[in-house]
Amino acid sequence: MMRWCLLWALFSLAVWAEIPAIQLQLYTEHMPPYSYLEQDKVDGINVALLRQLCERTQVKCQFELLPWPRAFEQAQQQPMSGVFSTSRNEAREALFQWVGPLASDWGYLFRLRGRAEVNPADLEEAKAFRLAVARGDVYESYFKERGFQYGINMLDFATKSEPVPLFLAKRIDLLVGSRRSVRSWLQKHGADEDSAEAWLKLEDVGDNYLALHPNTPASLVQRLQQELDRMQQEGVVLQLIQHYTQQQ
Repeated sequence: MMRWCLLWALFSLAVWAEIPAIQLQLYTEHMPPYSYLEQDKVDGINVALLRQLCERTQVKCQFELLPWPRAFEQAQQQPMSGVFSTSRNEAREALFQWVGPLASDWGYLFRLRGRAEVNPADLEEAKAFRLAVARGDVYESYFKERGFQYGINMLDFATKSEPVPLFLAKRIDLLVGSRRSVRSWLQKHGADEDSAEAWLKLEDVGDNYLALHPNTPASLVQRLQQELDRMQQEGVVLQLIQHYTQQQ
């Protein structure tokens, strides 16, 4: 009897070993402190959060950092893939399946501290200044919908943090970001974290999420969401935010 039990156990293990592990290819962009390259490794608050989530759900996840438009496109075209940190809004809702929210913060228009001449009272007045946005970013469409135009009052860059040197040199008037992100960008460029001040609070464009290819199995999406909810309750997100913002 024991021999048959042993044979059955070995057979079960062999069958289980042949079942391919679930794999996800996850794309992100250069957006410190949420995602960036550190010694050729993709790291950051939301990268660390999703690494833990994948480990806890026994999903093999590969992370790759790309320019945002390409990362966003890959996640729509490539099965078993996803993109983060993606603002979830009405325009994007049907394009993906969603897991989140991840770590995020409210968006503002920032001006360089001491530039009293850069003082728009609202977005309409902000059109008189030079605004930097990232190509393909949710804020690109946000400002276009509100009448901002390339070549007049809006300049595009490959990443959200790329215009920081021009912002510090007063060649760009307004920078888009969250308080947490802008502090990180300034530190990376050797500037005091208080060099910029949040001047105009922007309307909510949606929290950060992991956006998964629409054909991702619903059971996997649910599994990831349930585990992320547990991690939220355990305070994991807050711990990662504190860790990555303190080590900068």
